[in-house]
Amino acid sequence: MEWLAAEDTRGKPKVSGLRLVHRRNTGARSPGPYGCRYNPRDEFRKNRAIVEGLALDRFAGPDGLMLLLSMIAERELPPQELIELAKRVQIPGYEAVYEMVHDAVSEGVITPSISAGFYLQCEIWEVLEWAKYRTSAKTRQLESASWGACVAGNSK
Repeated sequence: MEWLAAEDTRGKPKVSGLRLVHRRNTGARSPGPYGCRYNPRDEFRKNRAIVEGLALDRFAGPDGLMLLLSMIAERELPPQELIELAKRVQIPGYEAVYEMVHDAVSEGVITPSISAGFYLQCEIWEVLEWAKYRTSAKTRQLESASWGACVAGNSK
């Protein structure tokens, strides 16, 4: 996890930009030495911000949940960002559906019992099943299309 710490116009501490990042990727595909992480030099030049963070495992489990709740209570970071992080780290299956749940709701796969962004375990598992079915259907379509192209190509 990383975030940016700076001062506002009155000199008070301001923290923003909370994000879950991957380990440093030094592979050929990495867009630079920082991959998906903040570049500390660029952030300091832009707004005199310092890149801070903690290992993801510090936010996991009961102690991690307590840390997140403490950070929410103390407003150390924007509450919405901390709540989203809590869901992604603490709720089983939430991270797996994080990027597709909006599509599942708009397609009527689930109707959130609580509210948008807050899903019960049964809803999360329904989205996972839907995604699995959707992926296998797309695979079948691609296989069928390539088989058709192969057959058409061989009939010439």
